[in-house]
Amino acid sequence: MMDSTMKIKLLLIIVLFALTTALAGQKPDFSGVWVLDPNRSFNNGPGFEQTMTISNETGRIILEAKQKTPRGEVTINEEYLLDGQAVDFKPMGVPPNTTAKRKSWWMPNDRGILIEDEFFAEGKTIRQVTRKWQLSADRQTLTVDIYIDDQRGSFEIKRIYHRH
Repeated sequence: MMDSTMKIKLLLIIVLFALTTALAGQKPDFSGVWVLDPNRSFNNGPGFEQTMTISNETGRIILEAKQKTPRGEVTINEEYLLDGQAVDFKPMGVPPNTTAKRKSWWMPNDRGILIEDEFFAEGKTIRQVTRKWQLSADRQTLTVDIYIDDQRGSFEIKRIYHRH
């Protein structure tokens, strides 16, 4: 027979296991205000600053970003439907004859999300941009890896944000 101390220990182990299992199955919640850490980020250009406000809704993420560079400030509004289906979207700052499709989905084991943008002109792919978003274990740091392929070549950008 178990004494009461052993029963309590066993109960605590069961509760901790249940909590750990429940938390491990949760998708990352990107909601909040995120501020770029320029000291840990790279290939963003001199004087680049960014603050993002993100809303996490069922099946989609809504982003509003403010970017500052020596050339000025711009606001970016984007939406990511996390169903893996390609959807048309209107990109900013491209020639008028450019069209684009976006596909976004959860990574395996819900470790983060992947976003793929493909830009077309005259029926040909002219640019591909892939972004990978991941949260740190404490959910206070957002890492965005950006891979760009176009006529200039291939480029990688890393942006590290802190929850504000």
